[in-house]
Amino acid sequence: MRNSVKPRRVLLQWPKLGPYHWVRVQAAAHALQHEGVQVLVLETAGREARYGWWGAEPPPRAVEHVQAFPGAVFEELRPWRVHRRLQRLLERLRPDLVVVNGYSLPDARALLYWGLRNGRPVVLMSDSKRDDLPRSRLREALKAHLIRSADAALVAGTPHAAYLKSLGFPESRIRFGLNVVDNAAFAQLAQSLRSSPERRPKLPGLEDRRPFFLAVGRLLRRKGYPELLEAYARYRERTLQPWRLVLLGDGPMRAELEARARPMGADVVLAGLRTGGELVAYYAYAGAFVHPALQEQWGLVVNEAMASGLPVLVSRQSGCAQDLVREGENGATFDAHDPEELARRLQWISAPDTDRAALGRCSEAIIAQWGPERFAQGLQEAIEAALERRDRPFSALACPLLWALQHVALRANSFHGMREL
Repeated sequence: MRNSVKPRRVLLQWPKLGPYHWVRVQAAAHALQHEGVQVLVLETAGREARYGWWGAEPPPRAVEHVQAFPGAVFEELRPWRVHRRLQRLLERLRPDLVVVNGYSLPDARALLYWGLRNGRPVVLMSDSKRDDLPRSRLREALKAHLIRSADAALVAGTPHAAYLKSLGFPESRIRFGLNVVDNAAFAQLAQSLRSSPERRPKLPGLEDRRPFFLAVGRLLRRKGYPELLEAYARYRERTLQPWRLVLLGDGPMRAELEARARPMGADVVLAGLRTGGELVAYYAYAGAFVHPALQEQWGLVVNEAMASGLPVLVSRQSGCAQDLVREGENGATFDAHDPEELARRLQWISAPDTDRAALGRCSEAIIAQWGPERFAQGLQEAIEAALERRDRPFSALACPLLWALQHVALRANSFHGMREL
């Protein structure tokens, strides 16, 4: 029979911990320690190829941190090797409840397998939504079977909850607050930079004092930057005093985007990858933020921009749009495949009579409800929902299916749909 006693040791799992994750872990540890709950964090690898997160911040003192493969790159690990190592680690750690990061990667499947085999409650963290990619009926049926084995879910937002519900996951066991950032850190530094013009750093695109649109992200096809450049070119042609466009990030599309931007001269700047204080400097001095993704599960850069007090233009294909953007109040949404619609949005938000200060204040008010405390609260509520479940059916298929997937998969991302293209 499944253990429904209040947990004393709760384990959270991610492939690789970055700054976003540590902020959430710290908030969760702070909230749960008041209930006598210890937080454990299981990090699968020392590095993840798609992100530049090498070292992580030291864990809060109340957190036990374990790294399964300290010197390894996550994408290079064989799924079955991950499965075996994590089973041994979990037997040593013996958490009372596991919080699993998704279901498509081998480390997540390993935790789900261990939780089912050992009668531990499982909370599923998910920011997948139905329109992320094409869906096959067979794959969705198998996924639905695995997902329903979890006892509760912590999701990013409205479209992510809708997707789980479409797979048969009960709405009563879904909680919100997964994708958050350290709002206070962005807000404080952005405000400090704005109030001290002499601190304006000498960075590409910031030496020119004309207003600019800002876009931030990896330079991948699914991020929609060619469409953004096309929309900006249309906007620039029909506007007497057009704003500039600054793109931050790096990736395989950089050379192509530089070629597309070249005819527009100094009005378009590709400023490269920027992190930390340099990144916040761009948020501080931008006039508005644009997120043109064709395919995006959430879009944490939108959180960052809103915390920095910016109006936002966000594609409707971005998972955060439905929850974070209020049309005409803190910005607007647009179809990422329609450069003409985006060009009109650029005209509107940069127009002299648009009250961008009011839009930015609204952004700050909205994102204040989506900070680290929201993650901690959502996690607590998901844990409570998981413990209340009494009807988890015995499945003769779930564990064998998970075991088979670990053996069949050749790469860590074999069954992970989001490709870095």
